[in-house]
Amino acid sequence: MGQQLVVTSDGGDEWARGLAAAVDEKIKAIRASSQTVNSTNLAILAALNFAEELERLRQDHAELLNHLKRLNRRLSDAIGD
Repeated sequence: MGQQLVVTSDGGDEWARGLAAAVDEKIKAIRASSQTVNSTNLAILAALNFAEELERLRQDHAELLNHLKRLNRRLSDAIGD
């Protein structure tokens, strides 16, 4: 959005730059596909997009964990543990 911010991260400078680049790309994509020009609205839409992606990843992660637990039980049953 053309703004410079000083950001620190436990992940280091490269990590912070990568996150900033991801946010910038998300905002550019939203700007290109919508009529929204207001920078606040762009930031809110980007945050909502990231929140949706995060929730989907959390759900996928939970499903994978459940699948692994089922496989582990089947394996334990098969070897008689």
